Amino acid sequence: MDTTPLGRTGESVSELCLGPMYFGSTVDRETSFGLLDRYYDAGGRFLDTANIYATWVEGYDDPESEPLVGEWLDERGVREEMTVATKLGFGYRDVPTSLDPDLVAQEIDRSLDRLGTDTIDLLYAHVDDPDTPQTDVMGAFGEAVDAGKVRHLGASNFPAWRVARANRIAEERGLPRFECVQPRFSYLIPDRDADFGGQLATTDELVDYCEQADLTLLPYSPTLQGCYGRDDRPVPEGYARSENRVKMRAIEDIADRKGVNGNTVALAWLLDRDQPTVPVLGVSTLEQVEQNLAATDISFSGAERRRLNGVESYGFDSWDRRG
Repeated sequence: MDTTPLGRTGESVSELCLGPMYFGSTVDRETSFGLLDRYYDAGGRFLDTANIYATWVEGYDDPESEPLVGEWLDERGVREEMTVATKLGFGYRDVPTSLDPDLVAQEIDRSLDRLGTDTIDLLYAHVDDPDTPQTDVMGAFGEAVDAGKVRHLGASNFPAWRVARANRIAEERGLPRFECVQPRFSYLIPDRDADFGGQLATTDELVDYCEQADLTLLPYSPTLQGCYGRDDRPVPEGYARSENRVKMRAIEDIADRKGVNGNTVALAWLLDRDQPTVPVLGVSTLEQVEQNLAATDISFSGAERRRLNGVESYGFDSWDRRG
């Protein structure tokens, strides 16, 4: 598996990131370990979890993903090889949705304990918090980096202007900046009035800011729950645009021509972008892992690329310019 630069850190991460959101809850321990093993065997070295995963599942009030990831890292003896990302900010149990500095410090320590590690390689602010001054938020993250508890920072579900403002504060105060963003992002474009709750969809402004400021994009829900290649997974609500029907036909035709699943083509399109882009994979079966991994072997002809990019896409300068 190839690698992709992570912002301006000078480091690179695996071009596909594995997101073990439901590992330890709806995906049992044995299956979870098997999926992690397969990803690792394919060269994957980048895991993305969160402190709340998956406390909304009935019967799982406590976070289960971080502890399972920690157990796998320990049992396989691969911690030093892996880039481990987690997130904080959304509420769970008695923890409110907030980026208050005291809560940030508390949740970092809890994640470190659950993961069984001394350092979080990449820590995301999982959601924006307009009630806490961004100077305080970036200061709290900076203290965690200075203490060696966190190495790099990212922002998820933030509007572009808030990421840009946070990074300006960081630059002015000599603090570490957000090196990447993690938005809801896939080949299909959501309706302009679509509402995904706390999940914030990508915008032109976010894509363009990331390109100008050298931030890496890490799309979550990159296959929209598998809608590009599964009959039992229709296109989600919020994607009813006429342009998306044209896009789906392009995916289906190219998938048929290449003899692969449509989800594989959608992921390959993200990997094919000029802009550093690392899809975050949500999987629960080995078949899904294999379909996702196959995206790393897909290449597009000039005609295929023009067809895929010939319908509305994000950003003004982010389309592939290789023709």
